[in-house]
Amino acid sequence: MRMMQRMLHDDVCDALLVTHLPHVRYLSGFTGSSGWLLLRKRSAVLLTDPRYREQAAREVRHARIHIVSGTTMTTALGHGLLRTVDRLGVEAAHLDYVTFDNLRTSLRPVRLVPMIDAVEDLRARKFPDEIAAVRRAVRISERVWHEILPLLQPGVREFEIAAEITYRQRLHGAEGDAFPPIVLFGTRTSLIHGQPSAARLRNGQPVLMDFGCRVNGYASDLTRTVFLGKASRRLREIYIAVLEAQALGRDAIRAGLPAADLDRLVRRHIEQQGFGPYFEHGLGHGLGLEVHERPSLSWRNTQPLEEGAVVTIEPGVYVPGTGGVRIEDDVLVTSDGAVTLSRLPRELMEL
Repeated sequence: MRMMQRMLHDDVCDALLVTHLPHVRYLSGFTGSSGWLLLRKRSAVLLTDPRYREQAAREVRHARIHIVSGTTMTTALGHGLLRTVDRLGVEAAHLDYVTFDNLRTSLRPVRLVPMIDAVEDLRARKFPDEIAAVRRAVRISERVWHEILPLLQPGVREFEIAAEITYRQRLHGAEGDAFPPIVLFGTRTSLIHGQPSAARLRNGQPVLMDFGCRVNGYASDLTRTVFLGKASRRLREIYIAVLEAQALGRDAIRAGLPAADLDRLVRRHIEQQGFGPYFEHGLGHGLGLEVHERPSLSWRNTQPLEEGAVVTIEPGVYVPGTGGVRIEDDVLVTSDGAVTLSRLPRELMEL
């Protein structure tokens, strides 16, 4: 909390209102679905509703708890909590216009100051306990992946495998899915973020599985593509290109390297193999309390990677009418390179 409050000494604002729930959790420990955190230079207040009275008392660290009953949190802010505050920082990227307008109208003469990446900058570099939670989530997802392989039999449906993933991750200790599992068969594997359907698996088809779980709020995110029976020559070529590109990315990543340079290195290899037009997303993304958080590993992000960031490396090639391949691992960025947190096999696998 002190790290966050230091930001208030640079005269940008007198207080900061944190409304994005992952940020509220990161700074206070509160895991409820309704809560705002007001940070001042020497104090912090969590605002939540009566449903979370007991939960907040159990979870919240270093902040006073203010239960908002019979009114809105915006109104509660104006009743003494903003005394001596002239400029209130707000999370511009996470505040919808209606809420912003209500705050601006209700809190006059307090001036709202849009803040960009105020908490994101803090969260990008992970502490040891955060890394440990991601590791545990990765281990659970890996265990489930091994259990799922024998279930990939002719006739099984995509949504059945997705349901097994969800069930087994919870069974092995996860809090839940990090996101709805992506399970795709055959030519549907070219759908980058396709959702499981009633499609049935047939011999000779690729199977793309992208899933993760949460431990202490922190997510894993893994993807593997396997084949039921022998892969076609075209899909084998695609697989090798993606496999080589992913290895290039894991070998090259290190603290201080601009994210765009890493993306460019991997993308160039895929282009050289003739699949450039079919790699249509960034190389990866930050991973933590959110599945997609800073830093972005894309051609748009010229910022250097920070030591301690946890990111995904997930190149993919998706050819409509043929199918797609994605290989994704979770890695920790260090000054010496990458520590790969995931250990699933990467070689082409024909079941």
